[in-house]
Amino acid sequence: MPPLTLVTTKSPDQLTPAISSGCARLVPGSTPVFVERVPAAGALVNKCTFNVQRFLAEHSGEMVLGWEVCVWDNVLLDCIGHIVVRLDDQLRCVTPSKYGDTRLLFLPDPRLAFNFNDPMARMPATQISLSSRAEVKRLIEVQSMERAIKIKYPVSSGQILIQGEDAIALQRISREKEILILKVILATNDHTSRCPCGSGKKFRKCHRTDIEQMLRHS
Repeated sequence: MPPLTLVTTKSPDQLTPAISSGCARLVPGSTPVFVERVPAAGALVNKCTFNVQRFLAEHSGEMVLGWEVCVWDNVLLDCIGHIVVRLDDQLRCVTPSKYGDTRLLFLPDPRLAFNFNDPMARMPATQISLSSRAEVKRLIEVQSMERAIKIKYPVSSGQILIQGEDAIALQRISREKEILILKVILATNDHTSRCPCGSGKKFRKCHRTDIEQMLRHS
C-alpha cells in the first residue's frame, strides 16, 4: 500500500458553478480565468512577487494582483495571493508550479497590494468553504489561526523559526488540523471516490481503514 501522503487540494481542470460561486464570495464582481504558466528564466517556485518584479525589470508589461485558486472538491477553495503579468492584453504566470502544472485558475483582485520594500511582506491566503459541515468550518478557522502565528516571523532560507508560546500553540493547532483533515476526508468520500493518497485506487480499498484507525487513536 502506498504511504499516506494526502493531496486534498489541486488546481481545477474546469470552472464549476461551485468554484465560480466561491470566487464571487471572495472578490465580488471579478471573474476567475485560467492563466497559462510560462516560467521566466531563473524563476523560483512560490516566489511570484520576486519573479514578476524581475521579469518586469527586463520586459514591458503590467503587474496584476489576485488569487491563485485551488479546490478541494465539495470542501473548500484554497486561495493564495498571487501576481501575474499582463502582456498585450493577455495574462501570463511567470512562476513555475511546484507540481508541474501548466496553468492556474487566477482571480484578479484590485484591492490587493504588495509592499516590495517591506522584508516581512507576504501575499495573503484564505479559504472559502464549499460545504456546510462543521468540520470544514473549524478547519478553515484553524488554518487561519496557523497563518496568524506564522506571519509574525520572517522566512529565512525557506524556513520559519517559531519559538516560545507561539511554538507550543502552533504544535497544538497543527495537531487539530491533522485530525480535522482526516475527519473531512472520511465525511466527504464515498465508496466511488479515489483515495487522496494518489494511488488511483478506490478510497475504501486503500487508506480508508488506516484513516479510521488513526482517528480512533487520536
